[in-house]
Amino acid sequence: MEKIYPFTILDVAGILDLKVRRKQPTNMDVDCPFCNHKKGKMNINLVKNVFRCNYCETSGGMIDLYAKLHGINQKQAFAEICEILHCGKKAPEYQTLAAKQKNMVPELEQVERADLETRDQTYRMLLSQLILTASHKQNLLERGLRVDEIVKYQYRSTPAFGFHKIVSALVASGCQLSGVPGFYTRKDNTYGIQFHKKASGILIPVCALDGRVEGFQIRLDHPIEDKKYIWFSSSNQFRGASIGGPVHFIGNPAAKTVYVTEGALKANVAHSLSGRTFLAVAGVTHYEALRPAFAQLRENGTTDIIEAYDMDKETNPHVQRACMNMIRIANEYGFQVHRLKWDEKYKGIDDWLQHQQIIKTMR
Repeated sequence: MEKIYPFTILDVAGILDLKVRRKQPTNMDVDCPFCNHKKGKMNINLVKNVFRCNYCETSGGMIDLYAKLHGINQKQAFAEICEILHCGKKAPEYQTLAAKQKNMVPELEQVERADLETRDQTYRMLLSQLILTASHKQNLLERGLRVDEIVKYQYRSTPAFGFHKIVSALVASGCQLSGVPGFYTRKDNTYGIQFHKKASGILIPVCALDGRVEGFQIRLDHPIEDKKYIWFSSSNQFRGASIGGPVHFIGNPAAKTVYVTEGALKANVAHSLSGRTFLAVAGVTHYEALRPAFAQLRENGTTDIIEAYDMDKETNPHVQRACMNMIRIANEYGFQVHRLKWDEKYKGIDDWLQHQQIIKTMR
């Protein structure tokens, strides 16, 4: 039987006076009180009453949030929270209050994520409805991509208007939208699409080992707080679906050596400049998402994994820890793991490879 608490994680966040950076119906991003990152790296799930910092990786339930911060056990933390919120009264007296508080956070109905074949079909049809603006094309060229590569990787610009027309075209073509991240059900029972003007940018396909499109990242024209990239997802909408944080692959699925970096765009640029095969996580702390890809690569004959994360791994302890966790998982799958380093003046492997290309053209 699920335990009924006399408070929610929203109450605990209020007690701790956490700085809220972004808030949605089912979750919010706050400044992390553990690593003191000031850009809203900690996500608090208001429905599940759990938290996780995407920077220092501290996570747990609402009692843990209070207990870990104050260095006390859960029993003491529970008692202190009750005392602060309810003037020392015993928790059982507040079960009715707990039910009311739960209703304050709307539990948006979600649908199960559609299978990869369905997502790929719908996403490819979506791509056929969009264009790439001249400014976004120029941005990609400056990153080291050729025109034919920009076409091959199917980059598009997010639309500023005409959302209903796009959805109507997808429905008319027979595409399934239910369960496809980025789409949701509107109040009038029609489908909506999770594009809006404040999140304009370059739509970046995230692909599986077989080339099918698993989802999209958006490289924002104007970062929100410190976020340059967001997922094309509808997990905060009625009958929407979560993207699930897929890993991007580019290159030869049977390559003996595969490089691991962060960011689909970075991986594509690095592949284009080097010809090497890359896996890319959305962020260094998303190392657990590599497991399915590692398992498949092992079956395909891959023997070596090369860690190619940004060079802040040399100075940032949180990135260092994430690197070690990725290496640990790669070792679990029997890979030989190597670490790649370059001039720290160039943050990412794409920056370093582009510099190497410039040097070659000058010779």
